[in-house]
Amino acid sequence: MLRFAVVALVALPFAAGAQWDSTSVDTIAAGVVHRRVVANIGPWRLNVLEVDLGNKAISLHGMKAMDSFVGRETVSAMSGRYNGPGKVVGAVNGDFFNVKTGESENNVVIEGELSKGVIFSDSPYDTFNARHSQLEIDWTNRAYIEQLALDASLRQAGRVHHLNGINVWPSDSNALVVYTKVYGDSSYADTANRHPTVLPLRLIRKKGDTAWFRVASVIREGGRAALGDGGAIAAGGARREELRAIARLGGTIRIVTGFNPDHGRLRTVVGGWPRIVRDGRSVAEYANFVEGTFPRFSSGRHPRTAAGISKDGLTLYLVTVDGRRESDSGMSLVEMAKAMIQLGAYQAMNFDGGGSTTMVVNGTLINRPSDQTGERPVGSALLVVIQDGVGQGRK
Repeated sequence: MLRFAVVALVALPFAAGAQWDSTSVDTIAAGVVHRRVVANIGPWRLNVLEVDLGNKAISLHGMKAMDSFVGRETVSAMSGRYNGPGKVVGAVNGDFFNVKTGESENNVVIEGELSKGVIFSDSPYDTFNARHSQLEIDWTNRAYIEQLALDASLRQAGRVHHLNGINVWPSDSNALVVYTKVYGDSSYADTANRHPTVLPLRLIRKKGDTAWFRVASVIREGGRAALGDGGAIAAGGARREELRAIARLGGTIRIVTGFNPDHGRLRTVVGGWPRIVRDGRSVAEYANFVEGTFPRFSSGRHPRTAAGISKDGLTLYLVTVDGRRESDSGMSLVEMAKAMIQLGAYQAMNFDGGGSTTMVVNGTLINRPSDQTGERPVGSALLVVIQDGVGQGRK
């Protein structure tokens, strides 16, 4: 492992005449650099992971707490129990989540498998129904930031039915959704008294973004469906009769999933809210109008976690800024956007923050979470992994 450290005073333009007062640099692995950055004017203390996306030995992995659709776990714990190929050298917290269940609010793709698919965010805090910005990483380490929406359909005997969600019930009661085994043992608990029409499915095979099913048992009105055979379709409102027609027709049912915009097959999708840098310029000041954020969230100074991509697309920046202490003020979204630009990001977005803000390097928690109890259990994490025995040249 390569290691070196540099401490220097620098005078780089930042926001409103501010500057970085000091930085320290530590190369933690070939292609992964950790920087600590301090600006006393905040006061701001940032941790930055710079990841060389052109290095073939590096991969980015989304991870759900407890490897489950629901559940909460610290980033340190997720980093420590990763059992895939290679070694985790860095990790940050990911998407916003339901504090009771740990369920992510946005689309989730882990190692190419769609765990949750939404058209609009599942967040209860949007001021309007919005598509949230999400970080996408494909199988070649190409990274994108988009206001990403599920684009999925059910196809049967030449007929195409648009789907409103995968493993989630949207706010619109006129919905047709698919539940898979990733969701758990059975389809959702009907706590809102929607009494959905449910059709159990048996999985035949799966390839890429397409899965083939057959009807596993009779259609039922209300209740939950066991997912042990592979899945279920649920319908509400005006779409109930549509599902009844699907059940009557029977035969092979094909579920095709994708996203809009379409960047092909994705390895990882991590959600967040909102985009803060577009094409080298701050767009954080428009977040309330574009993605439905609200002033207390966007203009208040809070701990933040953010992800950015360089102009050439070859560097990923994972950044945390601590807050809610006299020595660490946190940042507004506008301040975070300007910091990301200063650090080199051409595109950037905000992840979950506040007490969730966490960065782990080589198994060690290196930022200062704001919760009095220490590191907060969160819903998901993004891991930076170095593969052993893989050439480290650019792709």
